Amino acid sequence: MRHVSMRSIGVLAVMAGAMLSSADSARSQGQPKMDIPETRHDFGRVFERKQYIHEFVVYNRGEADLTINSVRPGCGCTVTNFDKLIGPGKQGKIEFVLDGEKVHDQFNKNATVSSNDPVHPTMTIAVEGFEIPYLNIDPKGTIYLHGRYGEHVEQAMTISSNEKDLDFKILSVTSNIDDKVTYKVVPSPTPGAYELTVYKNPELPTLITYGNVYVHTNSKEAPNTPIQVHVITKGNITVSPAAVNFGPVKFGEGAGAGQAVTRAVILSKSTGDFTVKDVVLSNPNFTASVEPVSDGKQYRVQITFTPPVKTLVQQSETSEMIIHTNDAEEPAIRVQVAARAM
Repeated sequence: MRHVSMRSIGVLAVMAGAMLSSADSARSQGQPKMDIPETRHDFGRVFERKQYIHEFVVYNRGEADLTINSVRPGCGCTVTNFDKLIGPGKQGKIEFVLDGEKVHDQFNKNATVSSNDPVHPTMTIAVEGFEIPYLNIDPKGTIYLHGRYGEHVEQAMTISSNEKDLDFKILSVTSNIDDKVTYKVVPSPTPGAYELTVYKNPELPTLITYGNVYVHTNSKEAPNTPIQVHVITKGNITVSPAAVNFGPVKFGEGAGAGQAVTRAVILSKSTGDFTVKDVVLSNPNFTASVEPVSDGKQYRVQITFTPPVKTLVQQSETSEMIIHTNDAEEPAIRVQVAARAM
């Protein structure tokens, strides 16, 4: 029987270890290795900003150049700038830029990093935080002033500051729709707060419109804060459909116009009689005619679109149609009209 000495066993073990080490070295040789120690950054509770920017450090722990092929954000509110090539043992950066105007309250955004690392070709980086507005507006969001002609409609809100060291003051309030709304601001029973009330003009004809009320304060960070206002005067005259969309239409070719197409809307009044006086369109490619369905109660307005010559790959035509009536509360009814080239 053949005996193997302990010395021989030791030599064999050393040789096996050396072979394994050599194999591991061969496998790792010439390969990049991406390492991002911090893959998530928490901004914490922060006042609103135009941009939230953070730089992530990227290390190349390998023995070949690390190529970052792309950094794909998870949403359209994020852009990234990054070093595309990082040498062995070197470091680079990925700049994560988040549009502050598109985030509110709690936010959590990420991006996928793709590289030529054969072991971990992709990694995810992310930022999170909680955005605090400089002005606290309660209730927050759009002011909705919807009502019928002659109806009294208003909405009140409380405005205060989230800046702890500021002796907050509202200096004035303005708007870009002063013909449609009025407003009043008074100190609130709560110290440091104000009550703002916005009123709809009850004499407005039937319409749908947007605008802003601007709150001017003594805050250096938020001197002018817009609050969106949505105004609707609902009428007794209904239009069906509320808008006219011709959809895709074959536009003209060469020197000639395309073939005319028509659509129609029906005007009806729930109480009382009315008359359609005329119809005006802002685009000459659209024309309209009126015929009674039931005198004093219902009318059909037929809109004809004569397609112009197509000059663009993506071409469309739009118009505002104003239907004038003898109704004192709804003398002008506005309808949007559109068509696009096939």
